Amino acid sequence: MPRRFEVVEEDCIGCGLCSERAPENFEIPTGTSVAQVLKQPETSAEEEACLEACDYCPMGGLHAGAADSPPAEKPAGPAPPTLTPAGDSTPADVTPTRLES
Repeated sequence: MPRRFEVVEEDCIGCGLCSERAPENFEIPTGTSVAQVLKQPETSAEEEACLEACDYCPMGGLHAGAADSPPAEKPAGPAPPTLTPAGDSTPADVTPTRLES
């Protein structure tokens, strides 16, 4: 029995790689930026395409579970903030000094 696949909305960036790899199973609806599962795989070829889509997802937003597993519950509360460095990471209150030899 094929596995069950799902999109984790918080991780999806809407790049469309999943719908390119498994167009029978994933799509990004017009006007949205998050993929959705059109249907669960029914054949081994569709399951293989979905597994490939999981491997290609740059954000890990696709998950493959067991065939009889229920959909995962969404985490409670807001998603944790994304931390990204912004240029120089030196604190603003630090003044560089020249060391004399």
